[in-house]
Amino acid sequence: MIVFTTLAEKDYFLGVAALVNSMVNHGTYGDKLIVGYRGDLPAWLPKLSPSKNGQSFFLKDNFEIELVLVVGNLHMVHEKPKWFRHLTEVLEPDADEYFFFDSDIIIINRMSFYGEWVKQGVALCEDVNYDMGLTHPIRKQWLQICKDNGLTVTNQLSRYFNSGFLGWSRETASFVVEWDECCQIMGRLAGDMTKFRVSDRTSTVLSANQDSLNVTAMTTACPISVIGPAAMGFHHGIKLMQHPLGPKPWKRKFGKEFLYGRPPRPSDISFWKALRNSELKPFSDGYVRRKIALVKFYNFLAKFYATK
Repeated sequence: MIVFTTLAEKDYFLGVAALVNSMVNHGTYGDKLIVGYRGDLPAWLPKLSPSKNGQSFFLKDNFEIELVLVVGNLHMVHEKPKWFRHLTEVLEPDADEYFFFDSDIIIINRMSFYGEWVKQGVALCEDVNYDMGLTHPIRKQWLQICKDNGLTVTNQLSRYFNSGFLGWSRETASFVVEWDECCQIMGRLAGDMTKFRVSDRTSTVLSANQDSLNVTAMTTACPISVIGPAAMGFHHGIKLMQHPLGPKPWKRKFGKEFLYGRPPRPSDISFWKALRNSELKPFSDGYVRRKIALVKFYNFLAKFYATK
C-alpha cells in the first residue's frame, strides 16, 4: 500500500484541491491521500462517509481522500514530525511507502517517479537556501546539540533540506521517529512553537521542524536520497514540484502586485491550471478560466516590464 499525506487548515484546503488534482493529472500511483486537518472542513468537498481513521471520499479512479483530525496546538508546520510518526505507527502501519507534500505544492511530473526515488532511501529535497557548509556556524552549533543529546553524526552534509516534502518506506520508517525525537529537542530552543518562526537564521534554531529535519539527516542510520532545489522549482534542473515562496497563489492580487514589479510565478499558473476541468472544484469553472486568463496576461506583460 502506498500512502500520501498533507496537512491543512483554513484556506490551505484550496492548496489541497490543486495538489490532489495535480497528482491525478500525473498518474496517482498510490492508494490514498490522508489529509491531516484542523478547524472546519470546506463546503465544496464531495460528500464524506465514515472511514477507518476519520471521514473520506473517493475520486473517479477509486483513489481515497481521507480526512483525519490533527490533535495539537503547535503551528501546523511544527506538527509535521509528530504527524508522520502517527501516520506510520498508528494510521497506516502496514503501508509500504509514504510521501508527504505541503498543501501548497503542485505536482508537475509523473507520480511513479516518487516510488522509484524512495526505493533509494529517505527522499529529501534541498531548500531554496540550500548552501550550509560543514563549517557553517549554525551547523557547528547543531553538532554541539547532537553531542549534548547523545546523537551520533553519520552523514557529513553541506546542504540544507526543505521540510515541504518527504518520502520514506517501511524499511526507513525509523527516520520519522528520529525526526520527531529530534524536533522535541530543537523545539526547546526554538521559542514560541505556535508561530511559524520567531527569529532569523542567526539563531541556532530558526524553524524547529525544518532545522530538526536537517539534524535528523545528519544523524540517521537510514540511507538518504537527495535531489537539489530544482525538484521544488527553486532552480533550473529536474522539476518534480512547484513550491511557491511567499504569498500563496490563491491570495495574490495579480494586478496590484504586477505594478510593484511582482509578476505571476510558474507556481501561480500551475495552481490555477490544476483547478481547471478538475476533480476537486473549490471555484466555478468560469472563475478559474478568468483567473488563468488574468495570470497569463500579466505573465505576458512581464516579458516587457521590469523594475529595479
